[in-house]
Amino acid sequence: MKINLENILVEFQSFCELLKDITGTKLISFAFPIEKSEKSVHLNNLSESFDDIFLFRTANNKLLSIGLNSALELNAENSKHFSDVTDIFEYWKQSLLNNWTEGLDPQPSIIFCSAKFDPNYSSPLWDEFTPFRIYVPEFILTLQNENLVAYFNFIFDKSGKIENYFHKLSDYLNKLSAQNIYSEDLSNVKNWTEHKIFKPDNSVGWTDSFLKTLEHIQNGDVKKLVLSRVYKFPLKNQVHWDSILQKLHKRFPDCYQFFLKHNGSFFFGSSPEMFLKVSNKIAEVESVAGSAARGKKTESDYELEKFLKSSEKNHQEHLYVSNFITDALIKYSDNVRVIEEKQIRKLDNIQHLITKISAELNSKENLFELIDTLFPTPAVCGVPKETALNLIRKLEAHDRGLYSGLVGIFNFESNCELAVAIRSALVKENQVIAFAGAGIVKKSNLQEEFLETNLKLNTILYLFTDENKS
Repeated sequence: MKINLENILVEFQSFCELLKDITGTKLISFAFPIEKSEKSVHLNNLSESFDDIFLFRTANNKLLSIGLNSALELNAENSKHFSDVTDIFEYWKQSLLNNWTEGLDPQPSIIFCSAKFDPNYSSPLWDEFTPFRIYVPEFILTLQNENLVAYFNFIFDKSGKIENYFHKLSDYLNKLSAQNIYSEDLSNVKNWTEHKIFKPDNSVGWTDSFLKTLEHIQNGDVKKLVLSRVYKFPLKNQVHWDSILQKLHKRFPDCYQFFLKHNGSFFFGSSPEMFLKVSNKIAEVESVAGSAARGKKTESDYELEKFLKSSEKNHQEHLYVSNFITDALIKYSDNVRVIEEKQIRKLDNIQHLITKISAELNSKENLFELIDTLFPTPAVCGVPKETALNLIRKLEAHDRGLYSGLVGIFNFESNCELAVAIRSALVKENQVIAFAGAGIVKKSNLQEEFLETNLKLNTILYLFTDENKS
């Protein structure tokens, strides 16, 4: 990354002349392009300098955003729902001052968010991450259409001193320029290894939880419940995040990628599931439910695809999710339609049934309410939602934390792109805790569901060889 420090600071100083005439408190966003000469994010160097990092890459690498530190927290400390931030979101929308001009994105997504699966349950394992966070990072880098743009954001009023922000921006630019956050080739990194499938075989806890879940389904308490499990192992060597994320992106290019660091905890993953994308009041939601393995040969892969398409169990599981999403969208739109129904999405190690649903929203003002209505969907929770949530609290011994929660980005025009944080893991205190789940319905089979969670765990576990583990 090439930074012309002098030119940027001169431009910032000129922009700050506008601040002398402002009244009240403003959210300031100063944007500037950066010349990009390399390809890959050098995350290790960033992690050495910053304790608050949020990376979000959309499917097929259409957009990469990295947020550093925090300029503005939009949610109160006890906020647990998106609709809790509606008023403060509108306040800062009206209080935004920026230099977003032609040549830059006219409405960039400078708001980042993460939400735990169950904001009412918290354990020491996840204490570095709040149940719900929606905020504007202090410094953002976005890469889109080969254009690299930076955003420096801060809160300013008459009592603020321009020179303080001048020095802070200068400090960011010096750090980023010196550390070279973009590097060309990571193929020689030590823990870059061949593809290897790990098959965790501890099904004792799973068997008990599965049988209890099936009993609740047969009794009519729930129609579907998503049961998750964890697989933990200690690390022998320090994680090289550049290698990890590059391997994930290479293997799953059509998935969302995310990396969150807060102090000493790291949460990362590669998710195939879009939760919600809104652009100019057009909402898109994906129903991803129903799974099968991939075959090693074309013939066996086709047979597994045929099984998935004809499986009554998988279709029932998928239908619960699709119906839930459609019913939720109808409350906010007079025009809801299915774009693609029960198509097959093939990933490297697994294939899914997917239905794409679109809706023209009646209003931009109820976006946060819509998110609360949809989250969590039956793809990660169950039907009915509240009953399923209560059963998960009883049946799962672990705290899901951000796993099966939400990660994503917003702008101040109520556009967003949010992913379900599955195929993910937490790294804390030299330990990896990987998560995976499976949807249980009346015709579910114990062993098949367990093997499905193994397939999903493989997304994370193949990244680590025996040499990485203690």
